[in-house]
Parts: sequence; C-alpha cells; structure tokens
Amino acid sequence: MRGMIEQLYDAAPYIGKFQDSIFVIKIGGEILLSREQCSSLARQLHVLWQLGVHPVVVHGAGPQLDEELRSRGHTPRKVEGRRVTDREALEVAKQVFRGVANLGLVGDLARAGLPAVGLSGVDGGTLLVRRRPPVEVEGRTVDFGWVGDPVRVEPRLLRTLLSARFVPAVCSLGVDAAGEVLNVNADTVACELAVALAAAKLLFVTDRPGVLHDPADDSSIYSVLDLAQVEELVAAGTVHGGMAPKLAAATSAIRRGVERVHVIGAAEPDALLTEVFTNQGCGTMILEQKREAP
Repeated sequence: MRGMIEQLYDAAPYIGKFQDSIFVIKIGGEILLSREQCSSLARQLHVLWQLGVHPVVVHGAGPQLDEELRSRGHTPRKVEGRRVTDREALEVAKQVFRGVANLGLVGDLARAGLPAVGLSGVDGGTLLVRRRPPVEVEGRTVDFGWVGDPVRVEPRLLRTLLSARFVPAVCSLGVDAAGEVLNVNADTVACELAVALAAAKLLFVTDRPGVLHDPADDSSIYSVLDLAQVEELVAAGTVHGGMAPKLAAATSAIRRGVERVHVIGAAEPDALLTEVFTNQGCGTMILEQKREAP
C-alpha cells in the first residue's frame, strides 16, 4: 500500500499538468493484432480519459492490409518504410482501415469504458491531402501511387467530439480537393493532427520498446533524444523500416509546436501510463533540445 501511495505522489504533478490536455496516440497495426496488447492499451487510455486528458487515437493497419492483399495474390511493396499503393491496394485499404481495423479498435475502446467514435480523415473533411508526385529515392524514381500528402487539417469535427468527451479513433485515409480518397501514412496523420490540435504530447505505440541504439537489442533504448541526435541517427543510417517515418513525424511535430513526442512499446506492462506519469518513463522521449523538464 505504501508503494502505491508513493506512486500517487510521484504522479500528482503530471496529472495536474496534463489535465484538459490533448494527447494524440498512434497505435501501430501490429498492436491491433494482439487482443491482449490492444485491451491493455484501451484500459490505459481509459485511465488517461478519467484523469481529464483528451485522447485522440490514430491507428495503422499495415499488417492487416498486407495479409488481405496477399490473400488476393497481390504483393505489398514499401519504399523507406512507406507503402506504394496502386488502385487495387487502395480499394482494399479502404475496406481494411475503415472497416476491419477501425471497427475492431472502437470495440476494444468501448469494452474498456470509453465513448469512442470511429472515423477517417475523410469524415468532416478533416484531412485534406494532395496526391504525392513521383519522387527520387536513392537515384531512382518512385511513384507511390494513390498516396496522399497532407495539405491542411480541418479540426472542427475532432474538437466537437473532444468537447463532448468522446474519444476519436482515426484511420489513415484522407481526401483531396476533387473528393478522391487516398492512403496516408498513419505516422504522418498522427503528426498532422497533433500539430493542428496543439496537442501536449504525440505518442507512438509500437512493437519495439523505443528508439534503439542497437536494433537487435531491445534493452538498448535511448531514454531521451533531442532533434540534433535524431538527425545524427538518420544520417548514420541506423534507422530502418517503420521507425524512419516515425522519427520524421516526430521531428516535424516538434518543430511545429508539439512539445514532447514519445516512442513506447506495447509489450511493456502499462507502458503508456508509465511513460506519461513517472519520472523514469519506459520508452524514448524526443524533444527539441535536451533539458530538465517533465
């Protein structure tokens, strides 16, 4: 009992600091495949919500989309951690993102006691995008297909839901000026929503425990990184796969006003609450410049 009381004392400053703040939490699609991890996260989100935090959940569904594409004889393709989306992949993505993955997550949140509302960036014109033109990657031209890059966020729908204490659960589809629905990287969606909503925190919940010094060693976690160190890691070529777009999103969010970005692992018990409400945390915190701050 004494230990629990001490933990409450430790958490109290953070509870006061973040009451009525917006947190954008991006959950990787691989986490949604684990009922245990998803249920645990939903319970932790419920605690945040009860303490007065306004969570906005953004989710991916990459593994689910890959599986569905392969079942149809279609080989998924990615370049630097970002999906190449042809017309067939886009149509399947609409079904998987907005249907299977989003509805499943909303159900998990509801079971934890949260008044969750499932939507995409298309709803309410929340995420206006522009189709990405072909780009040069390592000396070759890559056409990402039916992929959108954000142009503007219209946050009215999200703010309306948050003011009524609903919990938005957003899948990564956007809409262009002609009404065309496009696939958008979920890390990018989370970044753009965090900036538009002036979120206090952007948190990436992944299948890794944080940003790692050695990708083969899950214990080699960077506890704190600033933007200069992130740039060094990227330049050194030590960032691979899905971590690359996360660090790009983290950098963009911090440079545009989001004070803290966190990368945590879903497998760590109570990782979300530990990262937010304890001094030591459990994952990687990214900030503009290292200094002593909660």
